[in-house]
Amino acid sequence: MRIQLLSLILFCISCVANAQGQGHKLSDVPPFQPGELLELKATVGFVKAAEATFGVSEVIYNINDRPTWKIDIHARTVGIFDFISSVRDNWGTYYDTVNYVPHQFYRYIKEGRFRKNEILYFDHEQDSVTVAKLHKESRKLEKTVMHAVPNNVQDMVSGYYYLRSIDFSQVQIGDIITIDTFFDDKLEPFRVKLVKREVLDTDLGDINTLVLVPIIKKDSLFEEDNTITVWLSDDLNKIPLKLQAKIYVGYLKVQLTDAKNLRHPLARVD
Repeated sequence: MRIQLLSLILFCISCVANAQGQGHKLSDVPPFQPGELLELKATVGFVKAAEATFGVSEVIYNINDRPTWKIDIHARTVGIFDFISSVRDNWGTYYDTVNYVPHQFYRYIKEGRFRKNEILYFDHEQDSVTVAKLHKESRKLEKTVMHAVPNNVQDMVSGYYYLRSIDFSQVQIGDIITIDTFFDDKLEPFRVKLVKREVLDTDLGDINTLVLVPIIKKDSLFEEDNTITVWLSDDLNKIPLKLQAKIYVGYLKVQLTDAKNLRHPLARVD
């Protein structure tokens, strides 16, 4: 089985995107700042499988005459997993600093012998996205495909960063957030439920968290319905502290190991 590690991590963490349509209030201050860097490790059972970083550029980019953050996620397998099926993935987005929508999304996938390279160009005035399919090795343009999308649609990276701007003090236990995310040439409607708030013991100390469960059916990867659980810090940062899921090859666990240049203090419990 090819382990599409970053795809899985992003699916689990980014299963919350365009909550604005559900009337959720946004925080008055941005949840992150240029230069933020999150470092995570993934294990399957007791074996370390991969490392990932979530990084916000230190400079602001101009895309479509709009100021944007450039956000990159990198993931790589380690140890025995690197020997079995090496992964070197890069997903990224140019994310509007004012309107909180993506202007471009890209992913460069290198997983074993599998390659996939593409760039998505969002036109929010026309509610469309143009997908540029690139050659698997040279990354030269091969073809483009245009799709109609809902207003303010998110991509798989920007969705998580949009989530961080939601004011969760207005979200109640049991509330379900429905989202619109464009991924793999189609609109992916996701739902995620806030199931509880709890204190989590982490490498960064005991931290108040929001516990979210994406509502998904079991398939070729997940053994059970709604098997993914995500812990986000219950503060203005909303950084991913832990993720776990039961998959057919065992239990996948992703944990935050370091967080640099956060905009806000973590919700540590004294």
